[in-house]
Amino acid sequence: MKKHGVLALIVFLSFISIVSADTNQTDENKVTLAYQCLENGVNSSSPSLEESIFAILALGSNNKVEQKIENEKSSSGNTTCWPKQGCRVKDTAQALLSYRQIGKNTDAIENYLISKKSPTTGLNWFLEIDIQDHVAADCTLKYAGNERTINIGADMKLSGDPGSCLSIVSSGYWLEISQSCLDRSFEVSCTQNFVTALLYKKEGSDTLFISPNTHSATSPSSTNETINSRCFKTSSGCDYEGSLWAALALNQESVDISPFIPYLVAFAQDNQQLFPSAFLYKLTNGQDYFSSLAQSQSANNYWQLSNNRFYDTAIGLLALQGKQVVELDKAKTYLLNVQGSNGCWNNNNLRDTAFLLYAGWPDASRIQSTTGGNGSQGESCESASAQYNCESSEYACVQAGGQALRNYECSSSLICCSIAIPRQTCSQQSGELCSANEECLGTIVEAVDGRCCVQGACQARTQEQNQCENVGGSCRSSCDSDVEDESTESCPISGDVCCIAKETPVKSSSSWTTWVIVLLVLIVLVVLAIVFRRKIQFMLFKARKSGTSSSPVSLRRFPPSSPPPGAYRPHPASSLRKPMSQLDKEMEDTLHKLRDITK
Repeated sequence: MKKHGVLALIVFLSFISIVSADTNQTDENKVTLAYQCLENGVNSSSPSLEESIFAILALGSNNKVEQKIENEKSSSGNTTCWPKQGCRVKDTAQALLSYRQIGKNTDAIENYLISKKSPTTGLNWFLEIDIQDHVAADCTLKYAGNERTINIGADMKLSGDPGSCLSIVSSGYWLEISQSCLDRSFEVSCTQNFVTALLYKKEGSDTLFISPNTHSATSPSSTNETINSRCFKTSSGCDYEGSLWAALALNQESVDISPFIPYLVAFAQDNQQLFPSAFLYKLTNGQDYFSSLAQSQSANNYWQLSNNRFYDTAIGLLALQGKQVVELDKAKTYLLNVQGSNGCWNNNNLRDTAFLLYAGWPDASRIQSTTGGNGSQGESCESASAQYNCESSEYACVQAGGQALRNYECSSSLICCSIAIPRQTCSQQSGELCSANEECLGTIVEAVDGRCCVQGACQARTQEQNQCENVGGSCRSSCDSDVEDESTESCPISGDVCCIAKETPVKSSSSWTTWVIVLLVLIVLVVLAIVFRRKIQFMLFKARKSGTSSSPVSLRRFPPSSPPPGAYRPHPASSLRKPMSQLDKEMEDTLHKLRDITK
């Protein structure tokens, strides 16, 4: 009997461990389900070019979508672009990312994108000269064969005649560069140690930006400043969305993207629906862009700057890929909570599902088998050296003083950098950690321990700000009737309406777990029935015997007259006892054995 008890205990403990494992693997199961849904959707439909490109990014090699991409390309000479009916920068840049993901040659695609580079128009440029010790100095300017001398006072204001290409602005602190001289190079030397930099702003705007590359020199040495501002053009001019994707794609191919940064930065405010802060943070690792990205995350932890929260949230996840920040974790939790029952997102939208998987849950095993990583060696970046680290972009790596190492492997869109870009806690940055129910009244900066607010304080979100978002909605001027319903919840801006996505919520894992529990309980009961079958048989036998003796039996008596001639006369023994059935015989044997055991 002890052996039987141990067996039952083992079965019970196995049941507990299976249920616990199911609970712990919930998120992993949901991601697996999403990959299965994407694969099923791709295999059972005719994906568009865009769906095929993002499917490659998430799934790696797939003959069906690879063939679709090949069929849609246009090749001419040493250039390749997409789609063949009117090539576009954005589609071609995304195709470059997919080619890179499966290890195909991208030279012809890069050639096409580079051929679309064009000087940026609509920007005003300025030259700044700052004396390091803030003392008066004379500075010489050389450009286009001319040489001019200007004076800089102790208050850093300029005076003198800088020549035809330069003019002193009204504030007196900078030199404005004439539009006709944007292609000139300006050499500067001063009688004191100094620093030079280029500033720029969009025409008609008051917001001034400083170029990330500054130069310093000791007297009488000189610095050289040259404007190099480019965009990717279409027939109608600079293409902002195409430039975002082209810069992202070329950055992963070791192409210098610094000339495109001024255009992307200066025109970001005019293109907020394209989520430029996410792209710029991915490209530059600039804290201003992280702050903008973090501030734009809704109280429900998704991003929505266009009419599609899933696509926008995927862009946010891509920007934060490889970061240890709370914004990334919260967005992924939100997505798993609104995932469709079949695993896909946004009503089985293949593009959005693929983009979310590529950005939020990249599966390295699907990619490594075809590409061998970022280089020919395929060796892991962080295992190659303690100093190496996977970073968001080559531009960010170089700006931090590192070097991109193409022969070492990083997952998804990250690159191997020869240094780890320093990251600090919130307290090290003299900031305050904001909780999920608080907003920052200052600037949010990247911190390893949470949402860090500097130059301001955390404040509880007001009900008015959260009312629409608290029910999973977003405030916009109008709702897309095909994918959204209008809610009665109010929005803080007059005229906006609360839009709720028409989503099929994921089925609770508890229902599936319930069936597992029921099945395991039945298995346990069957095992116990087998182990204790003799005892059960004995109990059933006793119950039957007890039931028989307790029920009164009425015997019908006949007169002692002789039966009629030819009538059947029973055998004397059969009148006293019926034949024993097989079941009764087994019960009798069992009872006999039990009596022997108890003797």
